Amino acid sequence: MMKFSNETLSVLKNFSQINPSVMFKPGQTIRTISPQKTVMAAATVGETFNQSAGIYDVSRFLATLSLFDEPDVNFGESQFNIKGGKRTLKYTYTAENMIVTPPERDIPVPDPEATLNISWDDLESVVRAAGVLGLPEIAFNAEGDTISLAAVDSKNPTADNYSITVAEGGDYGNFRMIIKVDNLKLMPTNYDVALSSKGMAHFKSDKVQYWIAIESR
Repeated sequence: MMKFSNETLSVLKNFSQINPSVMFKPGQTIRTISPQKTVMAAATVGETFNQSAGIYDVSRFLATLSLFDEPDVNFGESQFNIKGGKRTLKYTYTAENMIVTPPERDIPVPDPEATLNISWDDLESVVRAAGVLGLPEIAFNAEGDTISLAAVDSKNPTADNYSITVAEGGDYGNFRMIIKVDNLKLMPTNYDVALSSKGMAHFKSDKVQYWIAIESR
């Protein structure tokens, strides 16, 4: 029996925005990948899972857990056995072939042009601006010794543009890497970010990381 920590529940809620399904694997890592394969994420959690178990609708599973007060969850042979006080619930696993599952290893970032640390305040500021201004993308813009993060519409050069400087003092050259806002389903924390013009941005914190497709550059 185990209890899912609030941190793990937050990870599952966040990952459900990337893929509504998840496949637990033995160990302490939860992984997911979007159905379009444009976002992959992995988180290290405090619980140790003793076997594989698939959930087709994570939001439904989380709502089920909320029926109990700090429930105990047991990974059975074919179902979760959930217990809280006098109440019990059996929740059947989903077969792995019904779920889009990610690779079981981290993906190396190919030849990053830049690595930088970005605070959650700066990330949230740009994503919020994109929402307010109706802009579909964010762009990392490098100009020599400075990198800015901007809310943009790459298909409309006359669109509004909101930007914030996120790195200074390096030798970054010149590049522009664009990510769809819809792919930025990040947990609220600071990140080390590696940017590769070969099509990948890697956002990494102490316990969670995301590999996100760069749409254009």
